[in-house]
Amino acid sequence: MARRDFYEVLGVSKTASPDEIKQAYRRLAREHHPDMNRENPKAAEEKFKELSEAYEVLADPERRKRYDTMGFSAVESDFGPQGFTWQNFTHASDLEDLLGSNPIFQQLFGGIFGGAQAFGGGGPMPGRNIEVAIRVPLSAALTGARSSLSIPFVGPCPQCMGTGARDGTAFETCPTCRGRGQVQRVTRQLGGQFVTIGPCPTCRGTGRKILEKCKNCKGTGQARATKHLEVQIPPGVDTGTRLRLAGQGLPSPNGGPPGDLYARIEIEENPSFRRDGPDLYTEAPVSLRVALLGGEIGVKTVDGSEIRVKVPAGTQPGRELRLKGQGLPKFGGGSRGDLYAIVQVEIPKSLTGRQKQLLDEAFAEDGSSRRTSMFGR
Repeated sequence: MARRDFYEVLGVSKTASPDEIKQAYRRLAREHHPDMNRENPKAAEEKFKELSEAYEVLADPERRKRYDTMGFSAVESDFGPQGFTWQNFTHASDLEDLLGSNPIFQQLFGGIFGGAQAFGGGGPMPGRNIEVAIRVPLSAALTGARSSLSIPFVGPCPQCMGTGARDGTAFETCPTCRGRGQVQRVTRQLGGQFVTIGPCPTCRGTGRKILEKCKNCKGTGQARATKHLEVQIPPGVDTGTRLRLAGQGLPSPNGGPPGDLYARIEIEENPSFRRDGPDLYTEAPVSLRVALLGGEIGVKTVDGSEIRVKVPAGTQPGRELRLKGQGLPKFGGGSRGDLYAIVQVEIPKSLTGRQKQLLDEAFAEDGSSRRTSMFGR
């Protein structure tokens, strides 16, 4: 099913303000939460996830700008190859007043977001996976290559180690939740007792109270940085090949393992060769004389060398001359494919009188002399 425009999903215009986007998401979140649609919870869950992905993009000014300019392709890599998941949702705090005022919603939202961990408390979360496209020449599929990448990202502030506190130490354990990041509330409704767990309103689920904010990140715990790395591209890659570099994705926001990097290969077109898996095809100009009488021609291979190939007498245009093992290696190892030279017979544009006479005499030997001369004489 085709993806819907994020503005359409939230029911807002492309000129909507951040407040309008937030209000639209909060209203639709109430309406489409799976536990409020028990007659068809699976469809409601998909709808709720669609709403949250749209809000995750449009609530972030930088992401929204990229999406407005280039569409879905500009933000897909933010969520990794698996697409948007609840681990990618960073705006759960925008629903915090709903959670605090309505114990049923607090319980429902806490469950779908994974409890306090989604709000910043609990155990460490893994960093996000990222995907990048790397364009390489056809020669990279023969010998392999190395590519240098510079990936900008927002990660834990290096000066405060992601705590948001000066030097990573100017904070204390939250006195309200005692560092757990969660608080428990007991309420009575309809004659029953409900125990709900939600993010701590004092520390917003972090489990700590900042005494002095970090000057570098201004207390957010996040800072912009650039990741530099080299990607080794193995022989045999093709357009669409995805290489996984474990642990080279974005860092965790709270001390967990980093995500993975996925490099998607795009092979640049080469005017001299057409590729079909490990096999290559190239055009081979052959003179009329060699096509008729036989001989040898030189065929350029993908590595730039030239191989002499025999052309049998009477070779027809379009015939494929096979050069075994002169194609590309198979991805993951194994023998190389073949190179096929497609014969292109070169017909002279003009002939001398003597050449015409000799050709007429040659063709006359097969009985064609009883017909009109090929040159109209």
